[in-house]
Amino acid sequence: MPSFQHQNVHFHYEEMGSGEPIIALHGLAQHSAYWMKTGVAELLAKHYRVIALDVRGHGFTTIEGEPKGYDIETCVEDVNALAEHLGLKQFHLMGHSTGGMIAVRYAMQYAVDKSDHASNRLLSLILCNTSSSTQFSNLPDVANQAAITFMASSFENFSWPLIIQGLKINSGPLFAGLSAAKNSDELYEQTLKLMEDGNGKSIGAFVRSFYQDKNPHIEGLKKISCPTLVITAELDHIFTKTSKHFMANIHQVTHAHHPSCGHMTAVECPDWLTDKILGFLTIHQ
Repeated sequence: MPSFQHQNVHFHYEEMGSGEPIIALHGLAQHSAYWMKTGVAELLAKHYRVIALDVRGHGFTTIEGEPKGYDIETCVEDVNALAEHLGLKQFHLMGHSTGGMIAVRYAMQYAVDKSDHASNRLLSLILCNTSSSTQFSNLPDVANQAAITFMASSFENFSWPLIIQGLKINSGPLFAGLSAAKNSDELYEQTLKLMEDGNGKSIGAFVRSFYQDKNPHIEGLKKISCPTLVITAELDHIFTKTSKHFMANIHQVTHAHHPSCGHMTAVECPDWLTDKILGFLTIHQ
């Protein structure tokens, strides 16, 4: 398995294809398999070099000692560490959910027009079912912290099959699309496979640290200068709402909305998602 060492973190990643590179970041509790095992990377790899990173605390990426670095600023710099390891001067950056939060913050820093020079490390930005704030609920602060604690405790104390079984009973806003699908059991089984390599204790610690910033960083969004694709889906109620900040404030923005899928677009509608991504990339080559 391809990997590299950066400070106290041993990062795992997967790649396939050739051509212009796309760095792909997954969502919470998943890892590179979200892109590599859903068919999305395989289709993109016919035209591009797809590099999917296991974000720290997830998948096969491991951390020795402290600091754990489960904050968004550190995760943003992990993208640079991967790019430098691979010798990439420019690349497309794609993120789903939590990975999209990292991706958009990366773009705020490394794909902006500055007074003294243009920082254009990104060829394009692809934001799938995500937000520019990491505290994406509209709950009061006390209730939000209680929700974060409950979510973290679930990862820390329950097995992956039990977590999936619980989601089948109560899908919540993020898995509504899976529950509504005709092949719901099959999609949940696929989702289990995307999660089961993760360490629940590490993911719980990540949850407690990462989701603390309710600021959507509107001024940062306005500074993003690269072409940007925003993916939303009808049953993904939280992130369809938060994505409106992208459409209102990023200058070169394209929007694609699926009328019946939910949050897990690479699982629920991989062909549609890949088609929208390839169409966007073709226009902005």
